[in-house]
Amino acid sequence: MSLMKFHLPLLGSAFLFLSQSLHAQPLRVLAWDDNVAARQLAIASGKDAKEIKDLHPLSRSATFNVSSENPPMLQALDKKDAKGAPAADPIVIPGNVKHPLALLMPDPKAATGLRAVILEDDPAGFQWGTIRLINATGKDLLFKAETKVAALAAGWTPVNISLGGKRRNMEVLLALKDQPTKPLFSAVWEYRDDQRQLVFVIPNKDIGESPVDFKFILESKIDEAAAKEQKPQQP
Repeated sequence: MSLMKFHLPLLGSAFLFLSQSLHAQPLRVLAWDDNVAARQLAIASGKDAKEIKDLHPLSRSATFNVSSENPPMLQALDKKDAKGAPAADPIVIPGNVKHPLALLMPDPKAATGLRAVILEDDPAGFQWGTIRLINATGKDLLFKAETKVAALAAGWTPVNISLGGKRRNMEVLLALKDQPTKPLFSAVWEYRDDQRQLVFVIPNKDIGESPVDFKFILESKIDEAAAKEQKPQQP
């Protein structure tokens, strides 16, 4: 009887730990541009909040462990609500997303002035040596890297291209889907088998140049190793 009393608390603790682990998600954050990155923001869960101190338009933030039991909120530390508290908006993470990347974009209708677009960033489906393209131009495009061609539909559906092989230079082309023989853009990019390259295709603000531009979010194995050494933040 005494043996049972000794083990039951340990068993309960194990179930509690397992339950918390099953619901935890590693949330990272990315600013859409420099204006967003300059904001003072935090990730909140329940009564606790952690400031995003490394918000940047070209790299992912450190990891915040969030839970479905206390859904995360985006807090604007530089903007108050009617009660004088930091303005806040929910970060809605779809149930099928395992490694959410919250892309913070300007939204004047939101309380914080921002909305969080959730992207799946799970390394299991976005492996090293992969280029992940997101078409934000509003037009159907074709992308070619060496001999591989990918259709980029208008919208934000990610498309992966995995070339394989070692580090090298590669020729890339981009064209409208209905005008495949008239490239909008051509260049030589570097292929890295030790990188994950998240690439947003966006309209070019400089009308004197190519009609399209690119926003590169690069992550290397060295970056991943450094991130793993940092303890995930608990909001």
